[in-house]
Amino acid sequence: MLAYTIRRLLLTIPLLFIALYLVHVGVSATTDPLAPFYLCLPRCQDGYDQIVEAYNLDVSIWVRPFIWFGNALQGDLGYSTSIGAPVTEVLADRAWNTALIAVPAFLIGSTVAVLLSVYSARHQYSFGDYFFTGLSFLGLAMPAFVLALVIQNIFGVQLENWFGIKPFNTGRKTGETPLEVARDVFLPAMSLAILGIAAESRFGRATMLENLEQDYIRTARAKGVRERRVVWRHALRNALIPLVTLWALSLSALLGGAVVTETIFSWPGLGTAFLRALGDVDLDLILGITLFTALITILFNLLADIMYGVLDPRIRLD
Repeated sequence: MLAYTIRRLLLTIPLLFIALYLVHVGVSATTDPLAPFYLCLPRCQDGYDQIVEAYNLDVSIWVRPFIWFGNALQGDLGYSTSIGAPVTEVLADRAWNTALIAVPAFLIGSTVAVLLSVYSARHQYSFGDYFFTGLSFLGLAMPAFVLALVIQNIFGVQLENWFGIKPFNTGRKTGETPLEVARDVFLPAMSLAILGIAAESRFGRATMLENLEQDYIRTARAKGVRERRVVWRHALRNALIPLVTLWALSLSALLGGAVVTETIFSWPGLGTAFLRALGDVDLDLILGITLFTALITILFNLLADIMYGVLDPRIRLD
């Protein structure tokens, strides 16, 4: 296991380097930070020179990424001009805000998805199976921004009109106490959780049905093992293996910034910061968020591979 982990980590270093290099070159080739200064030269020559020096614009775009890599290895990810703070501070603050909605959404979504998967597989073609299948297809067909707007309108606006109460907030996180933070987190987290449940429950149902038809399940039933133990210990354990891959990808995507949901709810996370960085051509922040997202994607995919061996001892990673 240790040799496999080290090998995977070593393989990810060149992939991470190539990804960041391509992002840096792509953004540099398609944007021009000096555009606002062209009309005011030579009056704004000082500002022009500062931008050139800050972004190394006097160096070839094929060489600039290596300068950024050298600074990054020393812990300097640059300065975010769109937010007005060092990139490391922006990442720490915005990543925490994103985690506040991403982690609860993932935990709730994955738990409910597993429960619905088991129920639908055990009661195939029943009314409940058709009902939850219809809801999941509705969730898959509904765009993320539509779902977020519907949830925001019902729970953040209409409840106050109907009952004179506003149990949840719909705007930027302002809470200080745990209860206030929970009020702020609930709606965007619920929006993300519903999207996760819709996709994962369909995938989980298919894998559960496949495992319930396997020979080892028939053998366990023939030996008199109780049905609950057959389903929850034997079938579900093997059905979780494909789900682990999906969970690794979905959690890393959520932590990397749920752009649409954060924008709808004005949530100050990585998603809104990334959109702002793209609009303002904030190269350092774009690269910082890309680096963060790539690292957590690599980490969670590595954890998923390790979990394969835990769930199925027949899998030997070494």
